[in-house]
Amino acid sequence: MSAVNSWRKLQKLSLSELNLLVRSLLLLPLTAVCIKLFGFRRLYAAIAFPKQKWYNLELIKKDIYVIARMVSLASNRGLYRPNCLQKSLVLWWLLRCQGIESDLRIGVRKQDGSLEAHAWVEYEGDVLNDSSDVEQRFAPFAGAIGPVGVKSL
Repeated sequence: MSAVNSWRKLQKLSLSELNLLVRSLLLLPLTAVCIKLFGFRRLYAAIAFPKQKWYNLELIKKDIYVIARMVSLASNRGLYRPNCLQKSLVLWWLLRCQGIESDLRIGVRKQDGSLEAHAWVEYEGDVLNDSSDVEQRFAPFAGAIGPVGVKSL
């Protein structure tokens, strides 16, 4: 029964949502491979190319949450189960491809004697791919993560 419900939900997606879902399904494992081969900093610098700004704020707000939802759907229902850094990089990159400025954040915490790290994406201070209390659970680095030599939008 759940497979039938999942299929029905997929059929209700618009073409642009389906496009984002397919892109996310492909980009999540590709991101994992690229991080292993080239490292986080090189990958981040490679995908942080400048894009044009959007001028319609209503479209931006709508698109942000659609993109975040499709990346979440792909990471939760796809064949590959990405970690938080891979999910956040894909979300950040897809937003950037639409000209939407967002921030990739990384935080740390000490849990049971070991250091844990976590990544998430924010748009104007709103957390897009985690709960809003993520900064209480993980102490974020002072600013958003940015590759050396890459200008903001």
